[in-house]
Amino acid sequence: MNMEDKKDMQMIIKEHINFGLIELGISAYSSPGFRYLYNGSCKYRKDLQPLLKGIESAKWKWEEIYTQRVGELKHVCNNLSKLAIPQDDDELVIYTDANNYRWAVVLMKKTTIGEEPCRYTGGLFTEQQAQVWHINEKEFFAVWKAFKK
Repeated sequence: MNMEDKKDMQMIIKEHINFGLIELGISAYSSPGFRYLYNGSCKYRKDLQPLLKGIESAKWKWEEIYTQRVGELKHVCNNLSKLAIPQDDDELVIYTDANNYRWAVVLMKKTTIGEEPCRYTGGLFTEQQAQVWHINEKEFFAVWKAFKK
């Protein structure tokens, strides 16, 4: 992360965390949006991730585990909640979480009966990020990604 990115992140945090619009880490576990953060897709992606990187030096062949993971991932995707379309006057909440290996973000819209998911995203940290960054930096990276997306 370069200095400009860190400045952007600091500005975002100052503007939004103080207003309670972002929930970080452990507080997100009790939130309605948490189930959208980790819908199980990460464990299926883990086996497929090396194939997606297109590493030229590593030769691979399609294995049964890949077929199984793709089938499981299709099942998870078919059972995801429908995304709501936020309007300009809707109150939005961002839930974020990160651990040593991955980060996740979900944007929720408040309604009279609760909250509805509008968008979610997530990813894996690079090997260097996972080894070097403190958990606080990983949590803030998820916030930064939320506003970049």
